[in-house]
Amino acid sequence: MLWEPREFGFGMRKGTISRQSSSLDSPPIWVGQTRITTRCITPPQRLYIAQSSGNLYRTRCTAGATTKCRAHDRGVTYLLFSIVLSTLILSGTAFCSAQFDEARVHADHGLQLAQSGDLQGAENELRQAIKLEPRNPEFLSTLGTLLAMDKKLDESSTLFRKALQIAPQDSTSRRYLAANLWQLHRYPEAKQELQTLLRQHPNDAAARLLLGMVSENSGDYSTAAKMLSSVPDEVSKQPESLAALARSYYQLHERERARTTLSVLSEQAAGQGVLLGAQIADQAEDFETAQKLLESVLSSDTDFAIVQYRLALVEYHAKRFPESQSRLQRLIDSGHESSQAYNLLGWSYQQQANLKAAAESFERAIALAPADESNYLDLGRILLAHGSLRIALDVAKRAAIQFPNSVAMFDFKGRTESRMLQFTDAIRSYKRATQLDPSNADATLGMARAQASAGLNADAASTLDTALNRFPKDARFQVEYALMLIKQAETGNAVARTRAEKMLRSALAIAPTNQQALYELGNLELNDGRVTEASRHLEQVVKLAPLSSQAHFALARAYRRLKRVEDAQKEMDLYNRSKEADSRDEGSGIAQR
Repeated sequence: MLWEPREFGFGMRKGTISRQSSSLDSPPIWVGQTRITTRCITPPQRLYIAQSSGNLYRTRCTAGATTKCRAHDRGVTYLLFSIVLSTLILSGTAFCSAQFDEARVHADHGLQLAQSGDLQGAENELRQAIKLEPRNPEFLSTLGTLLAMDKKLDESSTLFRKALQIAPQDSTSRRYLAANLWQLHRYPEAKQELQTLLRQHPNDAAARLLLGMVSENSGDYSTAAKMLSSVPDEVSKQPESLAALARSYYQLHERERARTTLSVLSEQAAGQGVLLGAQIADQAEDFETAQKLLESVLSSDTDFAIVQYRLALVEYHAKRFPESQSRLQRLIDSGHESSQAYNLLGWSYQQQANLKAAAESFERAIALAPADESNYLDLGRILLAHGSLRIALDVAKRAAIQFPNSVAMFDFKGRTESRMLQFTDAIRSYKRATQLDPSNADATLGMARAQASAGLNADAASTLDTALNRFPKDARFQVEYALMLIKQAETGNAVARTRAEKMLRSALAIAPTNQQALYELGNLELNDGRVTEASRHLEQVVKLAPLSSQAHFALARAYRRLKRVEDAQKEMDLYNRSKEADSRDEGSGIAQR
């Protein structure tokens, strides 16, 4: 999920940690607190930082008494500074050792540097303080906050963990640690920290809100809905939270609750909220709601072209291709030409089997945005799907010159060349793609296939051996290796035959529903006379791919050999009906919007 860097309700930005302070003219509010745990302070005191009229005040509370002294005379000009100040530690107490006193000097100097905007200097001072007092949880937590603001999330998280080892009840450090882990996409760890926090403080609204966001990101929509709906006041403040709640409701098939949440989002965030809400409804295939939301802002100040394009996109997703085409054409004719509009127009024509108009639309999109490689790729894929190989290759060559460092472009060029049986050129294209990105499994697989098709079995085997180590969980490489070995086995190579079956079984151990592995293994067993085993694997294939003519034909052979005459005839009938569907499926690789 993408997030704008806006303020988060519990005091966290994506990339920063903060709490919203009051306006400069309002009474003082508490924006942060830290418990002093050092044995040198008696009795234990809780330190607060408040902001009023642009000044920071340090407040020490002991046994119910409160005193106030000005911490710094300089007004806080930017909220960014108060982010740091809300967690930095101040103290007016005496210390029991010179070393601790020196550490406090560094910490206070860090505070001043942070307030002046010198975050690097503040970080250096806090590091000095920690060097002198490595087990001071306040110093650790404060430096962790500074590092989080500087996007050094891994080190920041390490410091928060150290602080929590010393002060495990520090809810603020645990919440900030969870926020870091969330931003690092380490959702299980973030969830664990938040669950620990909620066991300590079940009504912590900030933790509930963040747990809801983490759960939505990780696909646990039930928990996301439960947590987010339990803190409606916090959720209503943030468009992102409302969006996450609506998405969760859609995933739980609670459409009416999702629509209600989107209504709140639209009211809270006006035009942008409507656009976001419409996008969520569109993704959930609630096209009626998406269209209503967008039509509600047609007469507002919201950008006309954006709304019209979004409406066309909803119509496209709803498979109302003529309506989408007409709306886009009206938009373009009204003077709102854009690469984006022409791209969608091209897809609308493609869905209506108008290849000429689709190609013209994509070419216009390319002319308007020559630096956008997606237009080249979309045009090339459509041409490839329609069998216009020469034109597709021309597009690929143009694009390769325009984008010499594009992995996707050279991968596409290699696929096109392979379709045209230009395997030497394809190997060269795939090699370039893998040089640009050695971790790209698709390009590596394409190169191995091209090498095998060119008869370069040793090169293909070398590529596949490397891939098996690099991509151990990708079953496609075992299948590809097996296909090459099966060809060798056709010449009487018994060793290759045995290795091929072993490869196929390895592939199914990784991906039990891999259709090609099941089909090839079933064929091997059928040819070996192991008809019962063959029928079992081929039956799985036709369940997974009911339109596969090859699978129906092979299963019909197996049933005939098992004397299951009626079943064999049924499979032959399905085979005849699915041949046409198989030819249509050749174009299934077209990327959908």
